[in-house]
Amino acid sequence: MAAPTESAVASQDHSGDGSWTGRAAQLAARLHLTSPAVQGLVALVAYLAVWILWRTEPLLAHPSQAQLDPSSMDPSIFIWSLRWWPYALTHGLSPLHTAQIGAPAGYNLAWDTTVPPLALLAWPLTAAIGPIAAFSVLVALSIPVSGWAAFVMCRRLTGRFWPALAAGFVYGFSAYEMNHIVAGQLDLAFSVLLPLMAYLVVAWRDGAIRAPIFVVLLALALAAQFYLFLETFAFVTAIGALALLAAWALVGPATRPIVTRLAGLAGIAWLGSIVLAAPFLAAALANVPASFHRRRGATSIDLAGLVVPRRGQDFGLSSLSAVADRLHAASFDGYVGIPLLVLALAFTVLCWSRRITRFLAVMLVVVVVGALGPALYVDRQLVTKLPWAALFQLPVVRGAFASRLMVFAFLILAVMMALWLAGPARSSSAQLGRWALALLAIAAVAADVPTLAINPSGTPAFIAAAQYRTYLKPGATVVVASATGNLGLRWQAEADFYFRVAGGFINSAFNGHTDLPAGVDDLAKGPVTPASVSSFRRYLTSARISAILVDADSAPKWSWKLRRAGLRPLHSGRPVGGVIIYRAGR
Repeated sequence: MAAPTESAVASQDHSGDGSWTGRAAQLAARLHLTSPAVQGLVALVAYLAVWILWRTEPLLAHPSQAQLDPSSMDPSIFIWSLRWWPYALTHGLSPLHTAQIGAPAGYNLAWDTTVPPLALLAWPLTAAIGPIAAFSVLVALSIPVSGWAAFVMCRRLTGRFWPALAAGFVYGFSAYEMNHIVAGQLDLAFSVLLPLMAYLVVAWRDGAIRAPIFVVLLALALAAQFYLFLETFAFVTAIGALALLAAWALVGPATRPIVTRLAGLAGIAWLGSIVLAAPFLAAALANVPASFHRRRGATSIDLAGLVVPRRGQDFGLSSLSAVADRLHAASFDGYVGIPLLVLALAFTVLCWSRRITRFLAVMLVVVVVGALGPALYVDRQLVTKLPWAALFQLPVVRGAFASRLMVFAFLILAVMMALWLAGPARSSSAQLGRWALALLAIAAVAADVPTLAINPSGTPAFIAAAQYRTYLKPGATVVVASATGNLGLRWQAEADFYFRVAGGFINSAFNGHTDLPAGVDDLAKGPVTPASVSSFRRYLTSARISAILVDADSAPKWSWKLRRAGLRPLHSGRPVGGVIIYRAGR
């Protein structure tokens, strides 16, 4: 561990020459911008400025109207979660089980992604500006903070600001991040912990932190990832074990004891994280959903997705557009772009003599192959089943999304870019060539960044002005009917749990693909028959439903069916603050 570090070597590469990189380093020194802390702050501000001015300014300008992908159930889950954790803790309730939704039985939330680390960190913000605005702020922070974490790790590894800044863009603005932020999935968009764990490993290797501190910090990071999203924690465990095996195989005999010691320390930290996650684990194992391990359609990437961006971001090329239209949503986690793939290949070939290069190349192949899942598809066409296809039939693996392994691929690619740019070059023109390819790679990644959707209607006055208090008793159970996915959870969060919600989507294992309870969903999607009406009426009675609240924008779909079921709206169907109210008898 006393060997010179990457950062120590890289920091001397250009500080004393007359190249443009050397002059930039001298200017940074004169401006006192060489401190890692100062450079980290500058990087964070840069990422924030780009993300906010480029894509999230409308969310922050109108935070109460933020609703990413209105057809998705997920944004409302996280809006609800930001309010739920403070509410549960201040009312003496278990935050891992709720009777506020899913009436009458409620839901075990240990199998859902309620993002407790974010909910607790954002508690003061949620209390001050409400859950929707807090959600908007977190959306605006997610990409920059994830990019900043990659910057911090790459800055530690290379000792160089600009290469680390470029690497942070590759990771933070990656297709993986964009695919999940568009859907409002905060648990996946906040990928800050993975590069910070890698930072801890590099810092321990450099001797910057001692073993006990390393174990404690890594255990806390792992536990935080466990609570943020269990699937990513499981992937970290698997990829971390494979990385240790690869490192042990690739390093020389003199270095293997260091890798062995790292494996021991990481194992202790992992066990510590399991202890910290024990309450969550106990609640999860006490009630495993029967359908949790069911396959959920396409969950791996198509090989063509590595070079084909998402729909509408295809550079105006009709051929790419046609392929993008055929790819399933999970494939968009994997878009890397041709320039970044070329950079990774060039780095691997030209720097193959370095052990870190071989390690990164091996891990990149392992991760991408894992993200392909049980079979190789190219442009939606099955090429062949892969030898490890049976692994994806195991109960635990069957419920996971292989495409989400790509977050590790983008971290590896970010490190490759940082080392590629920070390494010594034979001439200034060679260094300019490296930067030209890196900037082209960043541009190809940026071309995939979508425009975020905003719900222009905002919150109806029935909720925003607390008009519900006039029509509902505290604790009343209601059904919320709307074309906007999971609107009931969002309204309940804004009303600070004044009423309970029948139904509510938390994940497909519990709810299939609807936010409505079964008796109501049958009436909504099927024909109005005596059997469906009877089932609907029985549900209203058994769940003790007080009212059905219909979003006025969705009234045409519901009004005639509810009338056929024998319900009549208040005020002759005129909306009250944007909501049509149907009494259900209690």
